[in-house]
Amino acid sequence: MNKKSHISYLNVFIFLLIIYLFTILNLLTPKNKTISEVENRTLAQKPVYSLDNLLSGKYFRDFESFFADHFFDRENLVQISKDITTLKGIKREEEVYLVDFAGQNVGGNDNEDESKKPEVKNQVASTTGNLLILNDTVMELYKFNEEKSKLYADTINKVSGKLGENVKVYSMLVPIQIEFLTNEKYKNLSDSQLDAIKFVNDNFSDNIIPVDAYTPIKEHIDEYVYYRTDHHWTALGAYYGYLGFAATAELEAVPLNNYKKNEAQDYLGHISTVNPSETVNNNPDNVVYYVPPVKTDMQVFYYDKETGEKKSYKGDVINKKYVFLDQKYGIFLGGDFALGVIKTNVRTDKKIMVIKDSYGNAFIPFLTPHYSEIYVVDPRHYKESIVDLVNKNGIGEVLFLNYILTTNFDSFMNSVLNLTN
Repeated sequence: MNKKSHISYLNVFIFLLIIYLFTILNLLTPKNKTISEVENRTLAQKPVYSLDNLLSGKYFRDFESFFADHFFDRENLVQISKDITTLKGIKREEEVYLVDFAGQNVGGNDNEDESKKPEVKNQVASTTGNLLILNDTVMELYKFNEEKSKLYADTINKVSGKLGENVKVYSMLVPIQIEFLTNEKYKNLSDSQLDAIKFVNDNFSDNIIPVDAYTPIKEHIDEYVYYRTDHHWTALGAYYGYLGFAATAELEAVPLNNYKKNEAQDYLGHISTVNPSETVNNNPDNVVYYVPPVKTDMQVFYYDKETGEKKSYKGDVINKKYVFLDQKYGIFLGGDFALGVIKTNVRTDKKIMVIKDSYGNAFIPFLTPHYSEIYVVDPRHYKESIVDLVNKNGIGEVLFLNYILTTNFDSFMNSVLNLTN
């Protein structure tokens, strides 16, 4: 056997060795990972076997996606690929749209009819449109309005004046995802939220205590702190906001690993319904939620639509019913309602009222280790006096928690003022 034959056999041996080695490593690789932190997307999960799926070919197509997403050391390989692409100066084609969207139910009367079909545009040269769709992510745009931002601050000042000096009043304005976009071309479609938050805080009276959620979110922006198909922050993003509140309120923050972590897969948020391509729908979010380490009892109050009578039912701080429903953000508190009263087994006299939009829902579970009672008020639905509620129940702290777009809605502020009469 000549030298050339030896080299050929050696090449075949090395080739087969590599194949067998990767086969063994793939067999040993855990298959329970659900999120790619490098790509910020949900990974395909092992398909459920059925005869119909097998005969249609769907089972093997899904299994191929599952195998590709759980290949040995895949995260590092993807990162290396991205680094090489960056070094070579290769630009991937971007899918970009601007969409006119009626908006979230933030301010009630200020919103247009959400049944109206959105206008879709694929030209980013214009700032027409309040949703930016960039590849697999849908983001709201923010436009600063000085007059309304000052009105927001004045509203909280007036509420504080009605509550009296013995009640601590905090304000947390939460930034939205586009603020932290690294691509300046698209980020500049939206105004600076850092400047807007500073403007609101500068217009507060000395009695209002601003809470910085911006900095802890920015410090962790590479983590899964915002959904891609929904306008909310994730529970992880809310946790970092909670760290900002804990620092301001001088609370000893509870480590995240003290909470029991679970998740609901395949979530497509409300704003994903306006996307003009399949890219967003093909990359759903996972809703990760954290069960508090304390016992909670929650009573939810609402008004009967026909009679106006105030009624109640037993709620849950973490409502697992929504794990199996489309609107999985409802996992947090069970969604929006007029008033929720949460009682815990924490040995303290501290009580807090949170006046909020839906951003508050994912945040409130993190307050449970610190307060014996938490009163959750949504001014879009509540019809009674918050001043009476505070005085009657001996509530010592009030937190206004809203996302930045709330400052642009007169009707939200009017709703808050109506609750002080």
